[in-house]
Amino acid sequence: MQTPLRGSAKQMMKKFPLFGLMIALLTLPTLAQVRPDAYRVGHKINIGGEYALFNSDYFQGNHSLNKSAFAIYGNYSILNGRWPVAGEINFSRMASDAPGKGSEYSLLVGPTIGHYYGRLKPFAKVGLGIGHFSLQGAPGQQLGTHLAIGFGGGLEYHLTNRITLRPLDYTYERWNFSPNALSPSVLGFGASYRIH
Repeated sequence: MQTPLRGSAKQMMKKFPLFGLMIALLTLPTLAQVRPDAYRVGHKINIGGEYALFNSDYFQGNHSLNKSAFAIYGNYSILNGRWPVAGEINFSRMASDAPGKGSEYSLLVGPTIGHYYGRLKPFAKVGLGIGHFSLQGAPGQQLGTHLAIGFGGGLEYHLTNRITLRPLDYTYERWNFSPNALSPSVLGFGASYRIH
């Protein structure tokens, strides 16, 4: 024996999937509302250059930032809120005025992390790569390319959406250099342009 209540319950069960689908479709536009910028995920690519003071840790005047160097860098940033993470490629070259006209350059690749405070972004970085040393008359085992690691940090100021100033960028490097390790350091300032 079927009661009217049971019959209406069965009819409601049959109609419920259609009713549920209709409710879901009606509420879908509310999910498309603006997401807070702090949670937006995106990316950007910057290319920049720096003028730097270089301590070669080999030539005369060790342990003072007394040599000129030029650096170029590029980074790919993942913008995940206020803690952007970037991969950075940094190339710096120093030529000495010492007899023999030696030079050092390094190419480091690694992550950078920073935190935004308005337009300012202090950052820390680490890089792994190569350091190349050349000097006429230097021992053969010192010439050539060596494994290098670098640690550093600095400060960026986002002038516009495309232009970023880097008033401070310091990197301490450690090279696998015989007979002792070589520890050049670079203190630079420059700017970058966002290409994407």
